[in-house]
Amino acid sequence: MPVDILPFLQWQARLNPRQLYSQAPPPQYPAFYREQFYCLEQRAAEGGRCVLVRRQSDGTKETLTADGFNIRSRVHEYGGKAFLLADEHVWFSNDVDRRIYKQELSPLVLPEPLTAADSQDMFIDFQLTGGGEYLIFVREHPVVDGENENTLCALPLKKGLPARPYTLVSGADFYANPVISPDGLQLAWIEWNHPQMPWDGSLLKTGILWDNQGSLSVKTSSIEIIAGGVECAVCQLQYSPAGRLFFALDGRDDERGLQADCWDLYAWDGQSVVRITNDASEYGEAHWIFGQQRYAVLHEERIIAARTLSGSDQLVEIDLLHSTVSVFDAECATGLSQLSPVGREAVVYAAASFSRATAAHVCSIENREISEWFSSEPLLDDVDISVPEHLSYCTSDGERSYAWYYQPKNHLFQAPAGDKPPLLVMVHGGPTSRCDSALNYQHQYWTGRGFAVLDVNHRGSTGYGRSYRQSLRGQWGLIDSLDIANAVEYAIEQKLAHPQQICIRGGSAGGYLVLRALTLFPDLFCAGACYYGIGNLVTLMAVTHKFEAHYLDGLLAATYDASESDQPGSPYYDRSPLHDLASLKSPMIVFQGLEDKVVPPELSRELVRSLQARGIYHQYIEYPGEGHGFRCLETRIDALEKEAEFFTHILTVGSH
Repeated sequence: MPVDILPFLQWQARLNPRQLYSQAPPPQYPAFYREQFYCLEQRAAEGGRCVLVRRQSDGTKETLTADGFNIRSRVHEYGGKAFLLADEHVWFSNDVDRRIYKQELSPLVLPEPLTAADSQDMFIDFQLTGGGEYLIFVREHPVVDGENENTLCALPLKKGLPARPYTLVSGADFYANPVISPDGLQLAWIEWNHPQMPWDGSLLKTGILWDNQGSLSVKTSSIEIIAGGVECAVCQLQYSPAGRLFFALDGRDDERGLQADCWDLYAWDGQSVVRITNDASEYGEAHWIFGQQRYAVLHEERIIAARTLSGSDQLVEIDLLHSTVSVFDAECATGLSQLSPVGREAVVYAAASFSRATAAHVCSIENREISEWFSSEPLLDDVDISVPEHLSYCTSDGERSYAWYYQPKNHLFQAPAGDKPPLLVMVHGGPTSRCDSALNYQHQYWTGRGFAVLDVNHRGSTGYGRSYRQSLRGQWGLIDSLDIANAVEYAIEQKLAHPQQICIRGGSAGGYLVLRALTLFPDLFCAGACYYGIGNLVTLMAVTHKFEAHYLDGLLAATYDASESDQPGSPYYDRSPLHDLASLKSPMIVFQGLEDKVVPPELSRELVRSLQARGIYHQYIEYPGEGHGFRCLETRIDALEKEAEFFTHILTVGSH
């Protein structure tokens, strides 16, 4: 097929937004239960509804979740794994009415409600006691005039259902990751308090479970701290079959003499804590959502784990007898997550690669083989897939930062000799999150249109160790903005991008950085797309939810004070892009979901009013029914089409 010689901005994408968002949903939380494969699917075509599916070896798929049910929880607003496969049932939180249900797996029957219909409580992180008498979970209780209340709760299952859960453990601001020891005698969990976020400092605690004539409790006198502290973060608890408690830890726990510069694995045997790994890799991750698991303890001698080293993921085998770690998967797999054991000799997990979308993989220890299960048909041939390059660059303040660079790729087109591509800078959310190199068809949509893509892991991102992540504390809106600008300058210096054709996009905290970059470095960018971003930090603090109510205390190194923070001199005022719009030169397109509880609509509306008042060319689109992160198919399609049209228009015609 002949190749057309055309400027980059005249390339026609190999993908359209409907193809991109209509692809089969990737498997979430893949698991084998009773020798059958299960996973969760989020279906954009059904408004983002999450359903449990069961698949046979021949590829036959059965949807187990009945119409009118949505396996989702709003705990911390971000939710996570809201179901449990146990005792021949699936136990789950239904987002439609916020009740807990159980559903028999075979024969398949309609779900049975376990909790009362008149409660607005939210539930997640389910565990079933060994005899099936109780369900244990995290509960978030909404409070109208105050902070929501978070507790560990139990629900008796043998009498009087539906019923109301009762509290097992309370007193901390947050709880997560309850796990029950194999003998059923002990409960372990993670807790933390304001102003810490769970990746700053958290505690691993254990307590003895006591069943007194049908009433389960945790003996208060038995509760002890195993690890953690204000400057030490614990995540991803897991018991081995013999009862050793494994966990990931980073930071300094001086009281117990524990220290790790990355999230390393540790184990507690009931008497002492032993370090398992020490290889400058991240085995844990920031607890944004519930149910993430980056390792699987197969037995007392073997762990299979995903680790992140210099921003890239690897599958490794940990030999507990000989204290060795060996790379299991030398291929280009990345985006590894949600590991689950398959008996004693295999694990199932979600993974992608540079050129293959996320699919379920099974890793067998016995024959050291990795097989891909139920992968979707690729939307692009390899010839049209842009493979990212990991960039490491010096920042102007003498530090180092990182990004993934994707060059334009479309086998039907070639740019004239000497032309440099327009650059689309992508900024991840969080800001305590990261971008990885897994195949992302949204990236490929842009590279197929002739854009280069620069996906930035600014300081504060995970995947590069605790020091890199924590370096953003007190510096939010400063060093991360600098990293973005320096990444663009590096790309221009390396002749990877056209210096007068730079666009930037991001959502949530990434949207905040879009606004910061556009106002602090106005001559560097041509246009920006802000998805549910933050223009005014004071407005955010007035309306945000409990989980992030004190997040900015650490990011800005200042406690919010309603009477003082909205004044010059306060970082809440000084680092709000809304007050710097006089320097803005770039047109903007702004997107907002009207049901967003994390970044409510008022923040975008406040920004847009200021853009209007200053006569800055912009477009503003609101979507009814959408929350934080768009879930519906038509919303996703419409937003991407409008964004692409906006950028192309600005770069080819201008804002007039």
